[in-house]
Amino acid sequence: MTNYADLEITLRKLSENSFAAAFRYLSPNDDAEQRSLTEPAFSLDFAALNTADCTAYAAALTTTFFTRTPGLLGEFRRFRTAADSASLILRVRLTIDLSAPELHAVHWETLLDPDIPAGQPPAPLFVSEHTVLSRFLSSGDWRPIHRQPKGSLRALVAVANPESTAIYGLAPVDVAGEVAAARQALAGIDVTALAPGGSIALSDLTAELRKGYDILYLVCHGKLVDGTPYLFLEEGRPADGAALVQAIRELDRRPLLILLASCQSAGQSGVGLAGLGPQLAEAGIGAVIAMQGNVFMETARPFVARFFSELLVDGQVDRAMSVARAQVRNRPDYWMPALFLRLRNGCIWYEPGFGGGDAFDKWPALCQAVLKGSFVPILGPELGESFFGGSDELALALAQANGFPLADQDRADLAKVTQFISVNQDSSVACDNAQAELRNRLARRIGADPSLSLSDLCTQAATHCSDDPANPYRILIDLRAPIYVNASYESMLFDFLKAKGRNPESVFIPWRGGGIPQKPQPRTPIPGPDAPWVYHVFGCFDHPDDMVLTEDDFFDYLIVTSRLQLQPDVLTGKLNRSSLLFLGFRLDDWRFRVLFRMIATSDGAAAMQRLTHIGVQINPNEHEVADVRRAQKYLESYFVSCGFSPKFSIFWGTPADFLKQLQAELKKIAPVPAPAPAGVAVGAR
Repeated sequence: MTNYADLEITLRKLSENSFAAAFRYLSPNDDAEQRSLTEPAFSLDFAALNTADCTAYAAALTTTFFTRTPGLLGEFRRFRTAADSASLILRVRLTIDLSAPELHAVHWETLLDPDIPAGQPPAPLFVSEHTVLSRFLSSGDWRPIHRQPKGSLRALVAVANPESTAIYGLAPVDVAGEVAAARQALAGIDVTALAPGGSIALSDLTAELRKGYDILYLVCHGKLVDGTPYLFLEEGRPADGAALVQAIRELDRRPLLILLASCQSAGQSGVGLAGLGPQLAEAGIGAVIAMQGNVFMETARPFVARFFSELLVDGQVDRAMSVARAQVRNRPDYWMPALFLRLRNGCIWYEPGFGGGDAFDKWPALCQAVLKGSFVPILGPELGESFFGGSDELALALAQANGFPLADQDRADLAKVTQFISVNQDSSVACDNAQAELRNRLARRIGADPSLSLSDLCTQAATHCSDDPANPYRILIDLRAPIYVNASYESMLFDFLKAKGRNPESVFIPWRGGGIPQKPQPRTPIPGPDAPWVYHVFGCFDHPDDMVLTEDDFFDYLIVTSRLQLQPDVLTGKLNRSSLLFLGFRLDDWRFRVLFRMIATSDGAAAMQRLTHIGVQINPNEHEVADVRRAQKYLESYFVSCGFSPKFSIFWGTPADFLKQLQAELKKIAPVPAPAPAGVAVGAR
């Protein structure tokens, strides 16, 4: 993947027509950020910008922003040179402060390159792959943005053509032509068309979006009246764009990219859909492309086609935007498409795999460990993301519902949020709130009665999905592990095992409450592939008194387990003799950190030095490819500090991504007879 340097330019108001620009530069080759030495002030001549002539507008904006502001131009050149010298693409992120809302109406996409040599014709700045532009808008929606592997992308093409648009002097939309062009541009991914040939009810569009799409390409006429965007979706009066925004805001899974195309012929009246762009960005959409005016069909069609084809090359929205703008640079309205981008790395999809670009050569060793049964899956909360959402989403929902007062970056930390609830109320309230939120989420995902208990809902979900070969729980169960270490609090894994007739035993360790905890005495049955353990390492909702949920819980649990060695001997021995597969963890999650520490410092952990692999999965929605190497170095250092250094690799992707690849590799290897089971069970319910 090509490397990018981020240049954030924040514009704020000083006085009437006077503004300041602050620069912040981040390079992938340098962990330290660089800032502008000053905040150069500039003035905009809005009278000169009041022209329909694109050439005159671009010249006037460039003159006032660059030519007449040497300090601003100097700072821009300094950071542009830094990116060029490192062979990096300069990703310009334009942020407009709340003090200067009038700057949203400026066509920043028309800025000319200030470094074109004298005597050469002027050229737009943002029509090359070397310098790309997006507008950044903050959002009050703290739900995380989830990306999909490229092969799993789904696009919805919705084309509305109500007959009533003729009343407003608007040309008919070529529905068949728009759908055919979109399918051609998006060749290679799953495309669904919602294009009845006439009107589209907003309720029908919303219902289709609930099926889960990554890209929404909406083609319809639109207009802006007194700052309010309207959409010609249905017959009669156009719909307020706010209704579409609210419908999308309420989706469990929102599109990652929305492209709004106002499809109008030359000379027709009307305004583009740019007014919706900021609203959708504020609603939490990762990338929104909207038209700033009455775009010509001759511009929109080739722009969209080139944008989608470039997007499928590397997933980089702003780079594809710049290339597509260059495709129509000779059109008078080439600047009209505007990009509102909230994605940190600008990419809407990812390629799962092991980081660093090197081929993974340990598949044979890992597969043999699985086939022999000498492996232990260690399962985090993100394994159940398709049913419950991510743990960060759970934390955000609880933070909002309980008035969490701490810093915004802590709102996605479940241990911190439940710690606040526990102190402000009590620990039972924190546990009940978490269980209720998971119950409601699961009921919505599977369309079940929300009054059912979480346990009943998990049983229902497992029964309905147990035969889905792509479900990560199903793949995991087919691996036939004798022991599963479960760091989640719900029973989904246990219920999937039961649904497949595996006779699982739910195991947990009472560690507080009734006096000093005692290490459980050995008992049968012996864990094995047909009767596996599901070891709830941090407790479960069925036993709330022994759940490890808050920050204090994690500290206390680590102290108690370290002092009394509560971990069952059979589990400790199995961990020390096995390849460990960490699946569904965030590396900064308390559950991962504490569990990792417990394993690394347990008796006999030095035996892990001979192991060939420890798989660790990290979330592609939060990390770049470069973070994979950083994570690997961190884990290497951590293991060395604990006195041993096993071999392991970092997988960049979701648990489902990893399990699908493991499943494919297993089919290439002849099975190895499993050894006779050994060991005894403890403390089971």
